[in-house]
Amino acid sequence: MRQTRNLAAGLTLLLYGCSMQPTAPDGAAMAGIDDTSACVASLEGTSSSVSRELDSRDFSVVNWNIQKGQDPDWADDLAKVHNEPDLLIVQEASPHHDAWETLAPQHFQSFSEGFGLGRNPSGVMTLSSAQPLTECDLVSLEPWFGTRKATLVTEYGLTDTDRTLLVVNIHGINFTFGVRDLENQFRKAQAIIAAHDGPVLFSGDFNTWRGKRAQMLEELVQSVGLTPLEFSADYRKRFLGWPLDHIYKRGLDTIHATTQDLSSSDHNPMSVRFRLTDEQILTDGQGRFAAAP
Repeated sequence: MRQTRNLAAGLTLLLYGCSMQPTAPDGAAMAGIDDTSACVASLEGTSSSVSRELDSRDFSVVNWNIQKGQDPDWADDLAKVHNEPDLLIVQEASPHHDAWETLAPQHFQSFSEGFGLGRNPSGVMTLSSAQPLTECDLVSLEPWFGTRKATLVTEYGLTDTDRTLLVVNIHGINFTFGVRDLENQFRKAQAIIAAHDGPVLFSGDFNTWRGKRAQMLEELVQSVGLTPLEFSADYRKRFLGWPLDHIYKRGLDTIHATTQDLSSSDHNPMSVRFRLTDEQILTDGQGRFAAAP
């Protein structure tokens, strides 16, 4: 009984600590039905002929849930964290923010709408100095409100190699008892990652605010050969002691990883520099991947 009361209290805090989302209009449930196999097919059919690639020896990444840009200082804070990172992986972002023209004027923009409010939709966005080879959306629904929670999949070429980088930007389902709906959302991403035989970044706000959520995520990412980043300074947002934001990698070496303690969002940004590992990615024949010894 005490555990139930603690969980209910925790969910109440989450509800009041986040902006409430409007209920989806009629027909929105159809928008939540996606074809994961079609996303896999689009990634398998990509060509490496693009105008700009990521530097396989050193590329920078920032991940941040910007809380819909409600605080006017968020753009200045982001510029201080990193001036035009090669990959800017953002949750609760709007493509209509004027700040993108200043923060990343030459970057390509990929966006997947999570939920819309009038003419200012919010969702997950990945801005990249490299031209995406392809992109696709995996949309799930918040079971309590029927609103969309998006996962954005993009793929990029890397210099000096024919391998490509898969980037999965996710905003995890939040308001639900149990982990079934969240697990279904994660499994869609897992299927995409398992189908890719190159390096991977799985990054975002996973809403792992409970032990069962965190354990389920760890089991899924391990099955596709992903490992979590450790940060030199860890200021990631926590709820009930559990970090909500994560970056998982495969086939990449970490040059440097840290976080910043800011007040312009209810989450803190993660900032990382990567290089392509010299190790090959191997499959065990059962859809699981691991770096070669």
